[in-house]
Amino acid sequence: MRPMTRKAVKLLLIAATLGVAVAVFVRSRPRPGAPGAPGAPGAPGAPVADAAEPEPVRPVRHFPPRQAEPAPRAALSAGPSAPDGTRELPVVEAEAAPESPFAPVPPDAVAVPSGAASGVVEIDPDRLPPLPSAPEPSGAPAKRRRSQRVLGGVVAAFVVAAGAVSVLAYRAVDGGDDRAPAGAAVSASPSAAQPSGPPSFGPLAPQNFTAVGDRSGGSLSRITLDGRRSGVRADVWVWLPPQYKRSDFQTKKFPVLMLHSAYPGAGENSLLSGQASALSKIADGIARGTLPPFVVVAPELTPYAQAELDAAADPSVLDTECSDIPGKAKMATFHNEDVREAVAATFRVTNDRNGWALLGEGAGGLCAAKYALQYPQYYVAGASLSGPTTLKSPLWGAAQAARDGQSLKTLLAAHPDVSLFLSDNTSDTVGRQASNALKAAAAKPTDVETANAGGGTVKQLPSALSFLADTVTDSSGARPPTGTNGKSGNR
Repeated sequence: MRPMTRKAVKLLLIAATLGVAVAVFVRSRPRPGAPGAPGAPGAPGAPVADAAEPEPVRPVRHFPPRQAEPAPRAALSAGPSAPDGTRELPVVEAEAAPESPFAPVPPDAVAVPSGAASGVVEIDPDRLPPLPSAPEPSGAPAKRRRSQRVLGGVVAAFVVAAGAVSVLAYRAVDGGDDRAPAGAAVSASPSAAQPSGPPSFGPLAPQNFTAVGDRSGGSLSRITLDGRRSGVRADVWVWLPPQYKRSDFQTKKFPVLMLHSAYPGAGENSLLSGQASALSKIADGIARGTLPPFVVVAPELTPYAQAELDAAADPSVLDTECSDIPGKAKMATFHNEDVREAVAATFRVTNDRNGWALLGEGAGGLCAAKYALQYPQYYVAGASLSGPTTLKSPLWGAAQAARDGQSLKTLLAAHPDVSLFLSDNTSDTVGRQASNALKAAAAKPTDVETANAGGGTVKQLPSALSFLADTVTDSSGARPPTGTNGKSGNR
């Protein structure tokens, strides 16, 4: 049995309330046959018997003959003496009998039927006068009318109160009537489950980033962000280029470069101060004008504390692979919705997707390629340095359908309008083959470039930065929109 809909609950609630009101009203009315009730004998409006209907036979009551009442004894008293010495007896009248409540029986009501036993008298009940009713107490009709008015007022007040309760209950249940939420897709079949649309959180206020200090010529700040969409709590660092604080750039919007570090990525992002020295190379390119003045955003790769990673026998089994794994941390939502929202609410950055790009190494390289394909509405390009191209974390468990839906192969088949740069170590034969397979599967407007270099990510980084310089639009106007490989920076 399907559960009752909210509309059915509302109708049932209203019907029950009005039913109780009607029941109370009916209960308060005089019952038929009761004294004074409509239709009772003798009451106004009582039905009159049909004249043609035969009169029912009435029983005859038999009474024994009345016994002669003894004459009342006279009260004797000595009267005055007569002249002859005799006394006259006064005339004594009989004491009056108390008035009987019964009317005398008319003579025509008494009959001695022929053949009846001697001394038996029959009385016809139809000819007996009606018994006098008891006198009604003084003021009773007024009291009865007053009580009826009070009872009617109580019933009317109850009906009004019941209606008000029904309206309030209707509105309370109606708050979540069978309407799809804003942004939800509506199915053609009423019985089909309605997918939930994205929740509406309203605009986000500027966030309180704490200054960490100057680094590589720019200023670094940090925040522990509570993602209101993902529920993930993790640290986020933001690096502002020197131009950001210059007076001639106060009205400019800056492009953004998202950095994703190698696994596990707990604590400060490895690309900010690790062996690759990515931040110093980015600052150098900005100073020389070969890179746009990126605002660099570097969130933690995973939501784990270092102690939790240390307690795991194999920390790699906790890898979320930059995905929303069912039942696990929603890292994709955190990185691309919560972090982006916090940065856009706090800093002067462009909202144009052509001004946002991704760069990552190792597991962060998977993030850069995956997010560019998965969120083309947010990014124009992604560069991966020795990043894997398949999802195989034990955290997926039995959620194979969800894993397949977020795989690079599936995302690439949608042909998003983005550019990818996949770089591998020369010695990594498997990695290079996987990158070349993705390049072969790509179709316009998706653009995939591959490269390889010896010496790890330090050697791969210059080519990746050059690729980003050619694909990202610089809305700040800090450098000419031209690249080094013949592409325009204003895609």
